[in-house]
Amino acid sequence: MRKPWSMTTFYLSFGLLIVLWFFGRELINFTEHNYTTGIASDLTSLVIKAVIMVGLGVFWISRTNAQLWIPERKLYNGNFPMVFWVVLGMFVAYLIFLMFGAHHGFYIQSDPFKSGEFLSVTLGAGLIEEFLFRGFFMNFLMKRYGIVTANIIQAVLFQISHFPLYYLEGLTFSAWLINIANVLPLGLIFGWMFYRTKNLWPGTILHCVWDTGVTLFI
Repeated sequence: MRKPWSMTTFYLSFGLLIVLWFFGRELINFTEHNYTTGIASDLTSLVIKAVIMVGLGVFWISRTNAQLWIPERKLYNGNFPMVFWVVLGMFVAYLIFLMFGAHHGFYIQSDPFKSGEFLSVTLGAGLIEEFLFRGFFMNFLMKRYGIVTANIIQAVLFQISHFPLYYLEGLTFSAWLINIANVLPLGLIFGWMFYRTKNLWPGTILHCVWDTGVTLFI
């Protein structure tokens, strides 16, 4: 019989993720600067992120399935309550507001694949990060804490996972603060949506819509 995971094991596992993701981001940057561009760079970034985050997520979920709030086989289902559609509408409206505020009219990125991370940001981030952070981290925490505590902890972990990118991209202190002010609330929203729907699809869709909107229209 497998020994149940303790909270110490849980946080050590998160530490392992951060270390692997730091080197993963380094590898992505290296390949982008030396070997790949455009769609090739995009797919390389997507594959590296998927190998690290999905690989760990699958292993951890299967290893702790008996300790999870929602079992593995029920993580993706057809539950899309009205609250999801309301929040989705609010996301779209807010993104349109930001677009008009930034560009004083309709705007769309003319060459989104030029960045080399279009698919990995617009689709990969939502699919991969929701699976790992809400499907495992929050799912594990919900068996031990109430929604408020579990949601805050997972949102902080979600935010910390972005720090390797901020560091390697050489962001200024003000840029760190701006990104934290965006990512941390989103982590709370995605966590709350998982709690309300008991389904990873709503948060995944919201995540993809947000990242796609920011990439294409802001």
